[in-house]
Amino acid sequence: MGESTYRVVPAVDKAARLLAELREHESLGISELARRINASKGTVRDILLTLASHDLITRDREGRFRRGGQRFDLTHLARPHLDALLAAFGETALLGIATGDGVEIAASAEPTTDLHISAPLGRRLPANVGAHAKVLSGGADIGIDDEEYLAGIRAVAAPIIDAQGRRVAALLVVGSKERLDLRTLRRIGERCAAEAAALSAQLGRREAVA
Repeated sequence: MGESTYRVVPAVDKAARLLAELREHESLGISELARRINASKGTVRDILLTLASHDLITRDREGRFRRGGQRFDLTHLARPHLDALLAAFGETALLGIATGDGVEIAASAEPTTDLHISAPLGRRLPANVGAHAKVLSGGADIGIDDEEYLAGIRAVAAPIIDAQGRRVAALLVVGSKERLDLRTLRRIGERCAAEAAALSAQLGRREAVA
């Protein structure tokens, strides 16, 4: 379908225009946003609350909205840390965000070689097993998975902690057991913990500004 033949979906169009009006460090109210996109306050309110429910925007205590949310911030802030882990060790690096029933892969950095571990965005990992589980629910500073979640796969994880001290996500590095011996895995874990700590500090600063 050519670009000139698509049909505009009104609700999506309004959501896109609202996102265009919002900024990270400026909060706007429903009335102001409704005026800016020439839409009813009820429609704008429903769209904003829907976007906020997906953590694409943030609603402050005064009921005003700004661009970004913790998930949005994490995904973007994590990129250089994922790239650094990939560059240092040549294995797939992942950002897993804690959800109510497990962990969702929200970002990744994968090697260009044909043989590597791949995890599609949106994939859910269980809450009770794996390196991520050890740092998010088990309280470990570094979690090591020696074929516990998947046969032939080893992984290491470190927690990302928000300004309230909650373990909200994890950085992971995963690879095959043939490529990752346990000594190497522990070394990766130390670097993973350092990257996660730096990311936690960045997230905390963003939350403080918000």
